[in-house]
Amino acid sequence: MGTLKSRRAMLDTLMRHLAMVRLSVGITLVVALTACQGTISGSPAGGSGDTTPEGQAALQAWTMDALPVFKNNCVACHTGQYQGQAFLTADSDADMRTALLNFQPQVVDINDPQGSRVLSKGAHEGPALGNTDAQAILTWINAEAAAAQASDPTPVIETAQFVPQLCTGDAGMPGTPDCPINYVKLDGLGLPGAQIQFVAQALGTDLYVTDLYTVASVDGVYLEHPLFTTFPPPVNGVTQTPLPDLLDRFYDVKLNLATSATPVTCPPIGPSCDHIGAGASVFHDFYPTNPITISFKVLSAYQTMAMPPPMATGCDAAGLASFVQNVEPLMDAPNACATCHENQNGGATAAMPLLDSMGNPANLKSTTDNTACLAVRSHVNFQSVPNSGVLLAPDPAGDANHPFKLNTGTTPTLANFQSGMNAWITVEASGQ
Repeated sequence: MGTLKSRRAMLDTLMRHLAMVRLSVGITLVVALTACQGTISGSPAGGSGDTTPEGQAALQAWTMDALPVFKNNCVACHTGQYQGQAFLTADSDADMRTALLNFQPQVVDINDPQGSRVLSKGAHEGPALGNTDAQAILTWINAEAAAAQASDPTPVIETAQFVPQLCTGDAGMPGTPDCPINYVKLDGLGLPGAQIQFVAQALGTDLYVTDLYTVASVDGVYLEHPLFTTFPPPVNGVTQTPLPDLLDRFYDVKLNLATSATPVTCPPIGPSCDHIGAGASVFHDFYPTNPITISFKVLSAYQTMAMPPPMATGCDAAGLASFVQNVEPLMDAPNACATCHENQNGGATAAMPLLDSMGNPANLKSTTDNTACLAVRSHVNFQSVPNSGVLLAPDPAGDANHPFKLNTGTTPTLANFQSGMNAWITVEASGQ
């Protein structure tokens, strides 16, 4: 007890928690905003795995939960009417299940159930799935994932446990004695000299991570789907099960960094250094003094045939233009966000750095440097926008730990701030 023995077991534990967490904020938003390209590994359902208890549970979930949804909503268009989309073409209900699980391009991903294309498609020629129907399909895919894990456990690629070093005090900047940088070496995973680095802060019972980078070395780095896991202490002498990141926020990350013969200084971003995701995240219920690990779906040397070092996540041309139009006036207002988050206050800057790619105070009107835009974007909860940290922080009824609040008499007012932020967030969400 207390040990997750495979990568898929970790994701299965994650999915069990997501049934309570992600669905509670509305799976319709997940359907509309998420997408993933993945690879099915393990034994496809419909084969020998159906003889295990987990396989029988998957078969029952298919018959009772998913099949009625597909028959009522999808067969009219996906049984041959549209070329390349006939993933429901089958002579029987059992064959339909097998067809779904093996269709290419992939529409069901048992490694990442909530990212499966049948869920992430949203409104298309047909309507988006409703909450109940989407949850029924997700229940089935989770059961298929559990069945595959039972019949073909995948070894986990995971760092050793470590307790993050935390920033203390408001004056600390990353790399100073009161705000150390955490360096997680990947030497033991076959990449000598490569590392993950980040800054960590305690936010009550949550762990706040900023400046999250992957740094390559002589072999470069290729990674997919990093997953943070926390290890709670024993309770009354009973070992607790490790808990993966409930939002699985980096499920779609694929990062390919070039080799470097000399030590890499990171930041600034370059061919051998880049953010993981947006570079900052709040890990809820990751008690800051608990040990954590980082695991990966794939971790290897630089892959010459893979994609080049990735572009920034979000804040592309349209998003950055909206940021400059709608957000910059709010943050550059006298005594507003930039007052603390542009290096004037170490804690505030570490939490949400309004800095350029060189670490200097950002020109928030810049139409070419999206570093500050990315920092703000990392505080947006696209699954539940009203619960976004960037909206709750200045709200008197929101984050009680944030010292600066807006109201009807401030510049900007709280209503103006929320309106401008939401206009930008809408543009960012449409580009996901």
